[in-house]
Amino acid sequence: MNKEPLQVTSISSLPVLDFSQLLPAIITITQQAGELLTVFYNNHLQSSIDIETKNDASPVTAADIAAHDFIEAALQKLTPDIPVLSEESADVSSRREWQRFWLVDPLDGTREFIKKTGEFTVNIALVEAGQVLIGLIGVPLKQQVYVASNNLFSYSQQPKKAYRVDADGSQHPLLKYSIESKHLNTAMSRNSSRPQYAEYKQQLTDAGFEFDTINAGSAYKFCLMVDGEIDLYPRLHPTSEWDTASGQCLLEVVGGALVDLKGRPFMYNQRNRLLNGGFIAVIDRNLLPAVLPKAFVAEEHHFK
Repeated sequence: MNKEPLQVTSISSLPVLDFSQLLPAIITITQQAGELLTVFYNNHLQSSIDIETKNDASPVTAADIAAHDFIEAALQKLTPDIPVLSEESADVSSRREWQRFWLVDPLDGTREFIKKTGEFTVNIALVEAGQVLIGLIGVPLKQQVYVASNNLFSYSQQPKKAYRVDADGSQHPLLKYSIESKHLNTAMSRNSSRPQYAEYKQQLTDAGFEFDTINAGSAYKFCLMVDGEIDLYPRLHPTSEWDTASGQCLLEVVGGALVDLKGRPFMYNQRNRLLNGGFIAVIDRNLLPAVLPKAFVAEEHHFK
């Protein structure tokens, strides 16, 4: 995989952020974006929304664009010195120079939105030096926001915490889970019919694991993980960086992990393209040695 050094200033030169004010503001932005998407979704239930196809063959709707425009404007107003990298504005030639930036998927799960499953999310992450400092996943139809802040750098003043904000504004701490059973609740994307998934399931079976398969769309799977409903989430085909950043932050703060197929945590904005390889996500990082794929060979040339 081709990696180039970031052409950026040192971390210590960046201004220290006041997370006590920043987090509530980002939660509000996530909630408001969710409300906007809910309006589009309810209209879509009555009369189907227009769908266009992007250059990478993925679908995009007016809801994607409206949420992007709202989030980008709100973040630029809140933190004018921090650039925004969004799925709907990802062709940014200067991004490799950014040491700190917002990484956004304004509507994660566009296909689920179109299919009317309701399993779509709003993902907002603050990335610094390739790592995620803040991760939020909003679940519009549940009026919930999952929040994590990760104290990664010595100068950071933020506490390490993870919690869920419900529709009434109440906050509920997200707990650490220890997996001691050989029975795993395993999440699969709805696109998990590829041969490598059957091979991976056989590996788990051969290792003595039993598992129930839970099908869910988008980053909503990460929410189910930190709620204790899913133990393992294997993704054996590529994703984009805005799909995983917030979920990785949530998992790491509660004692879980999201790693590549060799067991290495994802780093962000480190490559020429914004595609990740496959990954394994676990709610208990102690589970990793037993569930990393042993025979799967990632086709890394597809996402350099």
